Amino acid sequence: MKNIIIICLLAFSLTACNTATKNEEKIDFTKSYESAALALTDAQLNYDAAVASNDTARIAAAKVQLETAKTTYLKSKTYYTANGGIVKTEDEQLLAKTNTALGKPVNDTTTIAAQPTAETTKPLSNLEQTPMAIAAKKFIDSSKLNANKKIKQVSGAITTGENTVKQVSDAVSTGQNTVKNNVIKANESLTKVSDSTKKRLEELKKQGNDLRNLFKRKADTTKNN
Repeated sequence: MKNIIIICLLAFSLTACNTATKNEEKIDFTKSYESAALALTDAQLNYDAAVASNDTARIAAAKVQLETAKTTYLKSKTYYTANGGIVKTEDEQLLAKTNTALGKPVNDTTTIAAQPTAETTKPLSNLEQTPMAIAAKKFIDSSKLNANKKIKQVSGAITTGENTVKQVSDAVSTGQNTVKNNVIKANESLTKVSDSTKKRLEELKKQGNDLRNLFKRKADTTKNN
């Protein structure tokens, strides 16, 4: 009897362990599915932003990311539904939008082939030749080029501003010098006029004295006669 009870307890324990294991697996599948759906959402938003930017390199990199996210989502969904999971309607609508963005039928379920594990042992130079790496490099180079252009434009604007300030400063200095020169010339002209007037007055005064002396001499001559 005792042995039967022990066997029953062991059987119950095994059943409980199996149930717990299945529940844990279901939770893992659920988390995997939800994470894949979230990654697909992020990839779709990134692709939409890339298309809006009209940057070819950025679009190419975003497309690779979107295709990878789609593959991960489809695989996670397969395991999730196989273990009793129910797919959300909004996730399937997002998948249809992704297929449209990739130029495929809305119900397409094809996935891109995963890179063989052996490739992880290849030199970095080989990994850099993958489409994603090339597209990412083009995007980075394009970003650097745009940044350099912006820096050059700002530097040019600063130089132009400095030149403008210098031109204004030079114009002010020129104006001040012009006014100063005009004042000097005006003073010189006034001095010349004053000297000329003074000279003319002296001449008139002399002429007056000469006339008076002449009249005086005539008067004296008449008186003596």
